[in-house]
Amino acid sequence: MLTDKYKRFVINDIDARLPKLFVDCAYGKHTVENHPEWITREEFNARKHDDAYIALVWSFGNNGKDYLFGRNIEEMKHAYHDAVYLNEPERLKPYGFDIPKSDIQDVYERYLEFNRQVKKQAPNIQLEVITRQMEIERLQSLQSLQSLQSLQSLQSFGVDYQDVPVPENSLIYCDIPYTGTNCGKYQGFDHERFYEWAVKQENIFISEYQMPGDFIPFAQRQKTVLSASNGNSNKANEMIYTNKKTYDSFSDEQKRDIEMRFAKQITLFEMGA
Repeated sequence: MLTDKYKRFVINDIDARLPKLFVDCAYGKHTVENHPEWITREEFNARKHDDAYIALVWSFGNNGKDYLFGRNIEEMKHAYHDAVYLNEPERLKPYGFDIPKSDIQDVYERYLEFNRQVKKQAPNIQLEVITRQMEIERLQSLQSLQSLQSLQSLQSFGVDYQDVPVPENSLIYCDIPYTGTNCGKYQGFDHERFYEWAVKQENIFISEYQMPGDFIPFAQRQKTVLSASNGNSNKANEMIYTNKKTYDSFSDEQKRDIEMRFAKQITLFEMGA
């Protein structure tokens, strides 16, 4: 969307609140500056069904169901939140950090500066727990959507994916609940029904960890997967797949590029590089 290559966009989620949240962010409603409040576990559970911002930004893995932080780390996260938003770094002293107040006015920049200070004072596993995946990072990401304000043609729906009117000559991108993961409020998603639909579409690309043999890997990246309870992380290969109909429409040069890319990655893996 940021490339200006496409002029019309259709966005959909079975939860109609989320496309609306996307549009609201594009027009500046949700920013780091106007959300300094800390959302408690109790408030999250009370409001997650009615407030899309809380459901998305304050849930683990954006699943809309589970609170963002595990019980064993939420007090530490609250202290770090107050340190950043209120410029009260003394809140971190019980955790072994002695950081002076900052002269930086921009909240997100102050967050980055405190991150650097924490890393300098305690380059250990606790650092990952205290600094990683704060809600401020998610807000900053959403805030970047404001650059889309000039976008004139943006339609949003809250329906089943099969009911979305797909314009002719479209590129279809699907970010479905990943198989074998905690799907949160999307629990019960029928992957088999999705595969039957997706295999028939033209120019379709799907994010997943793994898909059946009817789908072909197009690209991949290594992704950090966090544990909700303790903040620890593991690495996983997140893939983008396409169907055979789309793959067959690629030029021979494009196909060779894809095949060489994956062959090189496999060789490096086998070599232990």
